[in-house]
Amino acid sequence: MKEQPSLDRFSMKKKQKGYIALTTILIISAIILILGTSVTSISINEIQSSFSSFKNEEALDFVETCVEDALMRLNKNNSIPSTIALPAGSCFVTINSHIDSTWTFTVSGGLNNHTKRIQITANRTTSVQLSSWKEI
Repeated sequence: MKEQPSLDRFSMKKKQKGYIALTTILIISAIILILGTSVTSISINEIQSSFSSFKNEEALDFVETCVEDALMRLNKNNSIPSTIALPAGSCFVTINSHIDSTWTFTVSGGLNNHTKRIQITANRTTSVQLSSWKEI
């Protein structure tokens, strides 16, 4: 009968070790879950940011095409229409000023909810010379 208390102590220590192991596994699992969720969230944000940058570049390319079209029309016709229609969509032109041979105009347009604006200053005499081209 004297051995029974030592068995109880042995089984109690075994149970305590089991609880410690279980608690450790739960804590490590929680940390891994939090890290995994954080990495996934960061990856998703990076993908969205990259996609948005790509769409912004697409919109800028589109508006630059409209600007080039406007400059060609200025060179050919000495006028710029208020709307430039291209296969991908339409751009809108606002004439800011036209003094003698100096034209300042803004072209705006966009694709997929990404809008860009470019302001141009050009001189037209016998041909068009570009003075300023800036995204605004």
